[in-house]
Amino acid sequence: MSPSLPPASPNPLQRALLALLRFVFVIGGMLLMLGAMMLALVLAVGVVLWALLRGRRPEPVNLRWGTMPRPPGFGRRNDTEVVDVQVREIDAPNPP
Repeated sequence: MSPSLPPASPNPLQRALLALLRFVFVIGGMLLMLGAMMLALVLAVGVVLWALLRGRRPEPVNLRWGTMPRPPGFGRRNDTEVVDVQVREIDAPNPP
C-alpha cells in the first residue's frame, strides 16, 4: 500500500482556515509591535522625568547615522598652543 498524497489544491474550508490563521497572526504581530512601542514610550518618558527630578537636563538626541558623538578632543590632535603660567598662592580674604 502506498501512502495517500494530499490533494493538489486546498479545498475551500482549508483556504478559509488558512486565511483566518494568517489574519490572526497579522493582528497579533501588530498588537505586539504596538505594545513594544508603548513600552518604549513609557520608558523614555520615565528616564526624562527621572533626569529632571534629579536636576540634570537630558542631552539632545543625535540622529545622524554612522557617526557616534564623541567628547571634544577625543582622538583628535589639538593644534592650539599650550601656555604655561606662573603658580602663585592666594591668601584667604580677611573677614570684616
